[in-house]
Amino acid sequence: MNPSPLLILAPAQPHAVYTQYIRQFADFGVHFSFGEGWSLPQELPLDLDGRLCVMLDETRREEFSREPVASRLRDFQARGGHVIWPDLKTPAGGALGDLLVRHAVSRAINTAGLPTRDPAMIARMQAVDDAALVAACKGSTADELGQYIRMGNYFLDPVGMWTLPTAIEAAEFFGEPDLAAPAWEYIAKHHLQIDRRPDFHGTQHFLDYERETGDRKPLEHLHALCAAANPLPKLWRMGDVFLNCDLQVPEGADPERPPRRLLENAWVWPETNLWVGETYATVSRFTGDSRWLDRALAHVLGADRWLFEPKSALYWHVGRPNGPDLRSAPWARGNSHFLWGVRSMLNVMPADHPRRPDLYALLQKNLDGLLRVQGEDGLWLNVLDAATVDSRPCSSASSQFVRIYARAWARGWLRDERIPPMVERAWQGLKTKVWDGRFFAWCVGTAHGISRQTYLARPHDSFRPARSALLGAWMEIQKMRAA
Repeated sequence: MNPSPLLILAPAQPHAVYTQYIRQFADFGVHFSFGEGWSLPQELPLDLDGRLCVMLDETRREEFSREPVASRLRDFQARGGHVIWPDLKTPAGGALGDLLVRHAVSRAINTAGLPTRDPAMIARMQAVDDAALVAACKGSTADELGQYIRMGNYFLDPVGMWTLPTAIEAAEFFGEPDLAAPAWEYIAKHHLQIDRRPDFHGTQHFLDYERETGDRKPLEHLHALCAAANPLPKLWRMGDVFLNCDLQVPEGADPERPPRRLLENAWVWPETNLWVGETYATVSRFTGDSRWLDRALAHVLGADRWLFEPKSALYWHVGRPNGPDLRSAPWARGNSHFLWGVRSMLNVMPADHPRRPDLYALLQKNLDGLLRVQGEDGLWLNVLDAATVDSRPCSSASSQFVRIYARAWARGWLRDERIPPMVERAWQGLKTKVWDGRFFAWCVGTAHGISRQTYLARPHDSFRPARSALLGAWMEIQKMRAA
């Protein structure tokens, strides 16, 4: 068996920056060896023939400077081998960390002549047993929620889209009620923070919380916020559509009468579906008042007209009254955000509601577009209609498309025979974007904009809810297979 062209030795102690280097090499598809539990070799082998590059931990430099290891490294370098020592002082994570580490890894790949998209690495990543992935992800809820508590962003969309639903669904799927305990505690302690930011999400799980605990206070608080004179999400409205996202209606102003300047620059983005669609449908379910659901449906169907581009069958990230603003882009996460709002509404709407087919139709037409741009590796690019040389695969959006369409199939919302093979291809692709039970190649949140380059340039790494996202996608696939 030929040795992998890249050799990565284990660090003395786990280190976020060292791990970030590993994820970036894996994202490029550079082949390096690892064992169970994503373990790395500890010692430098006697024979480095066939290796092109060796990555070593700076904190082990003294160890590697002693003989006979030092001679082996000198001989390796004398034969043109490349040795890299990641700078552990690099900022860990975030846009700057991603930029600096990806720069260093790109440089190492070119310097050493490392093959990318190596079939051996793809096969190795896909060979990781699903059970190992599940084991690494179960029980991650408390850690993920703790990070958002420390940030003061209690119902930021990752909490509502990934962490809370995965914990609640895992408790039922595995028959382990304790898996949901952190979610119930979180809602009980922090539901009053729901309007702390305009980009809140996860209110449908207040219904789950009430069913589990009998406590109606989170839903009552949500209802009061929505029934206020300036209701959540405190945005101006143009007809049925909630406008903008950064200009909130000041107290005392009428949300139904946006100022002329706003009407002249009227736009919507897909994320508003997460706030309006889910929240108003939840309040309707709680109160029995159909007017809330009617308002949610009106916004979602109106936003569809503004955002959907028929030729590509994709949602653009900025929509205007006459259609999408093509200076923006069909951002993959934007499409998944729009559809997640639809999924959330279908979760809580009455099963016999006459407007459900209208939402099924949205899933159907976006499916057509997504199938056209699904990559050979099963994944979707950060900018959906871009070429692979210009945009990178996005595990965040790809895992969300899996969760949306696998559920649509399993629950009978959309029985298009193309869905199961699309989802299965995506899962095989997603497995190539996992290290230590966490997704990487995860595009970070992107502000709305009218520059395509803004979307192409977004950093990719791992993210706080990356384990919940992985487990959530896996569970939906199991349900789809069983349906």
